[in-house]
Amino acid sequence: MPTDLTRLVFALHFHQPFGNLPDVFEDATARCYLPTIERLRAHPKVSAAIHVSGPLLQWAESHAPQLIDNLRRLVARGQVEILGGGDQEPMLAILPERDALGQLDRMAERCERLFGERPEGMWLAERVWEPDLARIISRASYGYTLLDDTHLRAAGATGEAGAPLHGYYVTDKAGEACRVLPIDRGLRGRIPFADVPDLMSYLHGQRGRTLTYGDDVEKFGLWPTTQIRVWEQGWLETMLCAFDEAQEWLETILPRDLLRSTRPQGRVYIPTISYAEMGAWTLPPQLAAEHQALAEHLGHHGMGERAEAFLRGGIWQGFLAKYPESNLIYRKMLRVSQAVHDAGDADDADSRDIGAMRDALYRGQCNCAYWHGLFGGLYMQHLRSALMSSLIEAEVQARPRSEVAIEVVDHDGDLADEVLMEGPSMNAYVAPASGGRVFEIDLRAARHHLTSVMARRRESYHALVPQARVVSDEELANISAHDLIRATEHGLVDKLIEDRHPRGAFIDHLLPANTTAETFDRAYAPHIDFANAIYDLKEAKILDGRAVTTLRADIDGHGLDKIVKLGPDGVLSASYSLELPPDPPELLFASELDFSLLTPETAGGRRIVLLEPDINIDPRPGARQSHEQVSALRIDGGDMGFTLRVDVEPPAMLWRVPIETVSQSERGFECAYQGTALVFAWPLDQTNDRFACQIRVSIEKPAAPDEA
Repeated sequence: MPTDLTRLVFALHFHQPFGNLPDVFEDATARCYLPTIERLRAHPKVSAAIHVSGPLLQWAESHAPQLIDNLRRLVARGQVEILGGGDQEPMLAILPERDALGQLDRMAERCERLFGERPEGMWLAERVWEPDLARIISRASYGYTLLDDTHLRAAGATGEAGAPLHGYYVTDKAGEACRVLPIDRGLRGRIPFADVPDLMSYLHGQRGRTLTYGDDVEKFGLWPTTQIRVWEQGWLETMLCAFDEAQEWLETILPRDLLRSTRPQGRVYIPTISYAEMGAWTLPPQLAAEHQALAEHLGHHGMGERAEAFLRGGIWQGFLAKYPESNLIYRKMLRVSQAVHDAGDADDADSRDIGAMRDALYRGQCNCAYWHGLFGGLYMQHLRSALMSSLIEAEVQARPRSEVAIEVVDHDGDLADEVLMEGPSMNAYVAPASGGRVFEIDLRAARHHLTSVMARRRESYHALVPQARVVSDEELANISAHDLIRATEHGLVDKLIEDRHPRGAFIDHLLPANTTAETFDRAYAPHIDFANAIYDLKEAKILDGRAVTTLRADIDGHGLDKIVKLGPDGVLSASYSLELPPDPPELLFASELDFSLLTPETAGGRRIVLLEPDINIDPRPGARQSHEQVSALRIDGGDMGFTLRVDVEPPAMLWRVPIETVSQSERGFECAYQGTALVFAWPLDQTNDRFACQIRVSIEKPAAPDEA
């Protein structure tokens, strides 16, 4: 390599998560993916490594085949090297090894089929690294991956006299090795946010070195302000022209050619790590704020980069602790993975479509809805629902049921047993140690996770919500999405509510008699906190063909017996018997069902209808209303393919409370509807020391089209 030449590995990552809305795929392809590939085609001397995730490739095959065709042509003329990775963009570090290897192999096969070559290197989702991945990557026959330079600095790699890391390094686990290309922070910060002359000056200053750029191509038009900068002002074309004009001292090189022509810079052993922002995002809110304050303090004193190798925050798995909703999906994924594995080993495996089961399982491992940082991720209900829908699909295929089964097991990894009741048409999982609630209801035929309702909790960035203004992209000028203080709508401060009990179904409340729907929602203050209590599991068995879970809680002289039943006919019920101490104050007993139809509106025929009393109400799933003497209602899933009937005995007050969260996205702060709490409340007779009630949820046939 000439000593006066700068070599650049230019890698682009194209991705849309499984379950994203069709118009998002279409918009991203039209505004970003196809134009970027077209600009590369017009500059044949600029080489690039490109990774297109499996969900995007699957969508493109049916809806935008020109995306694949154009990429194939660039591969054929040697301008583009295709990168592999996990097929459905999973977080490889948290998967069972069989699934990690399966995902990597599936993607390699997909790339070979679509582009005519099997990838030699891979993109690692969110650059979430654990040391054992060196072994997994090697076993999957990939030779290299790309990681942030901060990953390697945390392992002790240093540049020459403070210069950027360059070239590539080798790492291994148990003797199985792979190569790592360090993504340069100087390039990531400049593309596309710096002026092109500044970028070229930076590259010119690295002559004699090989730098790697790798980042999301969505920054070329989809992030706020980048549509104007990259396309309307021609930033990308200007950069590519500058690359062409700098051929005397700048060479863009494919990763495989770099690896074949140079030796590694050395050996590194990289700790468990991701990029710096994610290390902060995984932390609890207060620690995240302290981490940010400390990083800013060090930066102000000129020690930011020096300290970054040591100030790393948490690890990705922190999201499983921070967000119970993430852990719920993760534990479901592990259970379904085992079911699919068992089906593959079963005697009748040859007669079953194991490949289809794995496809559904792998889709349920797409990483984006397992966590939350700059983008909506876990807070995006349609993404969470898509993961659970695919996991239920795989489960139904792997474990078809004609009868109800019951299992007592530590399902969620908290060292406390849960009760898993699974039937032909419905699953209901009970957590005795977490309020005795049903924390997961799955409608198997509709492949719908009914209790997919995200709790409202404090986030570190909520402190900035009062400062956020509703502004246009034009007003923002050239600013990174990481630096936005922007709201997508007015009134978000009023929606900053923090839930004080976990969500699910059959959540028990003993409340002061003056509690209203408003105070229940915004100022939860129970008389006795059954919702967060530890219930004793008295019995879990099959009785007369039904799964029966019997629970008991005793708190300060208040005893609550609760029996949850699931039948093969798709009927789920909770029966209560409440014992009160002498001379109780005026109280309400309430049972809460948190359900999701994925929209607050009546889209696709989704609605709520009162049956008894038979009166007209606002049918929107997200409506906020209260009703008296309710004994029956219907929940129409409409185009989701199910109808539920809820029967209540004796008749109760019904509070319908929409659950809305305020979260951060690349657009700024936004409100998201997560589901609706249906709270059935009964005033208690002070002269009676015992109260009994029952709620029954049953699956009915879908409403006729003319009824929806």
